[in-house]
Amino acid sequence: MPYFIDGVRLGLELVCQSVALLAVVPLMVWVMEDVPAFLVGRAVAPLGSRYRRFGHFGREILRYGIDVESGLMLTLALLALLILAGMSFIMPSCLGLVGAWLADPLLVGSLILTGALWAAPSYFGQVVRCWFVLCLMESFLVLAAPGVTGFLGVHHLLIAAPGSSLAGTALCCAVALAFLTPVPRREVLAAEMIEQAWPPSRAERDQKQRILELYRLGWVLLVGDSLLPVLFGLEGLGSVAGFIGRFMGGAALIIIGRATGLSRYRHFVALLLGLAGLMALAGRFAV
Repeated sequence: MPYFIDGVRLGLELVCQSVALLAVVPLMVWVMEDVPAFLVGRAVAPLGSRYRRFGHFGREILRYGIDVESGLMLTLALLALLILAGMSFIMPSCLGLVGAWLADPLLVGSLILTGALWAAPSYFGQVVRCWFVLCLMESFLVLAAPGVTGFLGVHHLLIAAPGSSLAGTALCCAVALAFLTPVPRREVLAAEMIEQAWPPSRAERDQKQRILELYRLGWVLLVGDSLLPVLFGLEGLGSVAGFIGRFMGGAALIIIGRATGLSRYRHFVALLLGLAGLMALAGRFAV
């Protein structure tokens, strides 16, 4: 009987996490896509339109289903978001259900890059560069703190040693990730469809756009988790506050990169990675 009760609580925890995440996804897209445009004086649609688009997207899937390719892409996107969200409501230990033990930057980043390449094969070069940066980030984190795995391990180490060089390593890597564009934007996807001589219906185009928006949000959360790993792995309602803080941090970095044009300079990304490597070495020798 106790195992049955625990199973029910685990199921409720997963449902609560999924519902909460889906409820804020349109708001997150609005913050990333519409707020920056509004700040530069362009007219944007109200927040409600984002909710209507995603509501229509969900109704279309329930009514007509989804093809295998898009279904797999959607599954990868939702899995990446659940892993990176790291929220818990019923059982604090359930953070490990879909978050803590899988929240590794290289693993989750590879899920996001796989979906991006699946949607736009011509984006191969950019995807490879982003994956290389993720490999370097993983190496630097291991070098700075041997034995630490994933964002939860970084969280615990930073709580135990706030002045660790691991914080500086993660910060430099987060800024480098923020200046990359791993997921193709709307214009790139449209050009990809034209090159493939594939005229999908408007519903199919909108469907793929919604899925790509989920991948872009996944990358924002990855940047936010790298920037503020100390907020990852909190329990109860604190995990919700941590999720909001990590998302806003990642969104701010990416928006600043777009506004300043720094994302166009690859040498700046290389400089940040070099600095992250130096901090990782400093932390290693300090140990």
